[in-house]
Amino acid sequence: MIFTEKKLRIQTKYFAYLVILALACLTACASREPIASPTNGNGSSSPSSGGSPATEWLTKARAAASQMNKYGFELQLNQKIKEQTGESKVSIDMQGRAELNPLKLDQTIKSDIDGEASTLRALLVADAYYMYLPEYEEWSKLSKEVAAENVQTLSAFQIDPVKALQEVQELGAALTAEQDGQVVTIRYEGAGEEAAIFLKGILESTMGISTMDSGVQDSLAVQMLKVVVTMNADSHLPLTYRIESDMTIELEPGHKTVVNQALAGSYTKHNVSAAVTVPKEALDALDPDQIDKQLNLEDLGEDNN
Repeated sequence: MIFTEKKLRIQTKYFAYLVILALACLTACASREPIASPTNGNGSSSPSSGGSPATEWLTKARAAASQMNKYGFELQLNQKIKEQTGESKVSIDMQGRAELNPLKLDQTIKSDIDGEASTLRALLVADAYYMYLPEYEEWSKLSKEVAAENVQTLSAFQIDPVKALQEVQELGAALTAEQDGQVVTIRYEGAGEEAAIFLKGILESTMGISTMDSGVQDSLAVQMLKVVVTMNADSHLPLTYRIESDMTIELEPGHKTVVNQALAGSYTKHNVSAAVTVPKEALDALDPDQIDKQLNLEDLGEDNN
């Protein structure tokens, strides 16, 4: 059975929308007493950059993340979306691995949306985006247009840890840090201007558009944003993040959507994860761009007859 481009487009954008909402709320958690400046491998204090301990740790985490060429990742989401028409509950579990420069991504998404379970495998390589849905028992290839749209929805936490850490660092003075053995925990909690600015930037990037409608941006109201990021105290590599958030936003003027969610993710197998490869079955999938071209030629031929 051929899984048509139309069906694939709907399924893909639906998943993208859910994950966008999940990954849009990347800010903050509970404050604790700050710790001393980060130490280097031999336990001595690192040179101060003039910032807070949290800022110094995040600077080191960004430097370490810039050396990550590939890694495994997990992401779990529990979400409630309340609208005037009712409430929706979403649970998503994502597991996969990523390669950078060039970007390659292989992830499996298991979701439960209002009691309806579904599984989707997405595979991104240079100039190609493949998807496999077990219910159709076949691979499908996205058109270049739809593939480009979906790449824009990917969160920096999935494909660009350096950028993700930079965005966390820009939350500023409210960031705190503490060390417990080999694990450093960075925390932020707030709903102020810096949180709103941060959240708007995340919404813009994860929705794959350069600028959001100003009315939608202005309607964003942050009730609570929390994030916890952990890193290795010696290698400075990022390990986990946990996000909790409550917000309202008017996707349509005058209609508030309430979003409450808990999101957690982790990085594993830094630079030793398995290579991302494309199965032969995926390579043999029909190319929608070629199908459209062929259909147009056939239509042209019929018109000339």
